[in-house]
Amino acid sequence: MSELETKEGGPVALSLTNRVVATALAAGPAYNTGALTWPVGRRGGRSPTRAERRALKSRRRRWLRKHGRAHADLAAIGAIIENCRRGRLTNRCGHPACPECADALQRLFVDATSCFIRSQPGQAWMRVSIILPGLDPGEQPDFVTVSEFAQTILREAGVTLGVFVIDASWNEDHRQEGGEAGRFARHTCLHLYGLIPAAGSLAVRTALKRLIPATEAAPRPVHTKPWDGSPAAIAYALKGEFQRRQTIERLDTKRGRLVRDTRDRPLTVAQQIQAVRALDRAGLTGRIVLVGLRFELSETGRLCLVPTT
Repeated sequence: MSELETKEGGPVALSLTNRVVATALAAGPAYNTGALTWPVGRRGGRSPTRAERRALKSRRRRWLRKHGRAHADLAAIGAIIENCRRGRLTNRCGHPACPECADALQRLFVDATSCFIRSQPGQAWMRVSIILPGLDPGEQPDFVTVSEFAQTILREAGVTLGVFVIDASWNEDHRQEGGEAGRFARHTCLHLYGLIPAAGSLAVRTALKRLIPATEAAPRPVHTKPWDGSPAAIAYALKGEFQRRQTIERLDTKRGRLVRDTRDRPLTVAQQIQAVRALDRAGLTGRIVLVGLRFELSETGRLCLVPTT
């Protein structure tokens, strides 16, 4: 269940990272949706308001209540979110499936990462996107296990400093050309997004491409791009909502042929259940992967990223 509460509602022991982040979350400023904003989505829309987050939370509670009739674990998660913010700020549930708490965690993460980057004047940063080896069809996503694998891959590639988040999508192949034999099987895809110093990033990219070869489902598993300084790139991977990503064919008028493209669709009910369970297992910080960094609280209680050495 949540890193702050068990199914029975009692407290559990937290890791140092979770304890630091939970303390910063309970302080309250991160729930101010207007304190820190960034463009959302490909069209650069605005960040959700507090009222919109509360409305989403109400829908999530109803959804958990409905499907909790058949799944006891969903009912338990729903009860935790139901009791979030009952009169006092310290009663925030801190559950990653709670839209308000997930939004606050995302804001804390963006603020801490931005502050650390500002403390490194003259350092250019590179965005890194890694599609990790796909899960077998039907296999349940596990952010904690993947986090350990990601740490290993990043260090083998020569990353000594970086901040990453694990994202997930449920991928389907809807291409018609080539028939069923040419399509990949449906699977859950785990992505690693983050920032590393630009210095040495070319060698890191080369090593990552060697460690994570291309497949039919992921023809370009490793992608790097200079970071433009926008907090949207930091926030993107820690978003609380996941998508069903469909591979399709699109006519490229310039090339005069069909090319590969993707489109996003909402998750099915079964996929939503998988997503909520994966978030529940991960807890507050299970999707965050830090290399050469750790979370600390400043003297004023602000969440900070500091080097481990």
